[in-house]
Amino acid sequence: MTKRTRREGAAEWVVLRRRLPRRAVVRLAAFAALWSVVTGMTAILFTGEPSTLDSGAANPAAGATGFVALIASLGVASAMVTVVRPPQLAVNHYGVMVRPASYRTLLLPWVHVEEVAAVTVPDRGAGDGYLLIACDDYMGRHSGDRPRFADQAVLREANRSTEGRASGFDVAVRLTDFHHDPRTILSEVARYAPDHVQVVDRLDD
Repeated sequence: MTKRTRREGAAEWVVLRRRLPRRAVVRLAAFAALWSVVTGMTAILFTGEPSTLDSGAANPAAGATGFVALIASLGVASAMVTVVRPPQLAVNHYGVMVRPASYRTLLLPWVHVEEVAAVTVPDRGAGDGYLLIACDDYMGRHSGDRPRFADQAVLREANRSTEGRASGFDVAVRLTDFHHDPRTILSEVARYAPDHVQVVDRLDD
């Protein structure tokens, strides 16, 4: 279920095994196919356009294919980030290391963590839910990473999907991004949580 890794200057981390990011791969393939068609159609439409107009001014249409190809490349590269940087969740006796999406990997020391909860999404499968982490007001001042707006995209999704049950938390990860069932994931994280951290199982709510 887990594997152990060692980072320089840090205790051994227990890394929860991720699922293959099928959704990200499908999104990348669809995005690449769409932009390939758009770029091809643009090339067909604007092939043969002169670089200058009869007036001597530059012809914007002559650069249309290159412009669309540049936008397509940037879009595909952006979609590829979610494939090469999938969500991550690791724990040890120092804290939790979590990457909710593809932006940043956050280090959350247990000393600043107040609650860890697992919740399911109403009217969906038992495995469709979120692991939520609440931090205190001192996170990021002396140690650890304070979750920012970009780090909380999955948290905002969780709050919408669970009808507000994610409010009051600071970061969330999708349980479906990891290999084993939600209760096993919560149990693995709770095994390292100190006594002051409240661990809440809301998977049957």
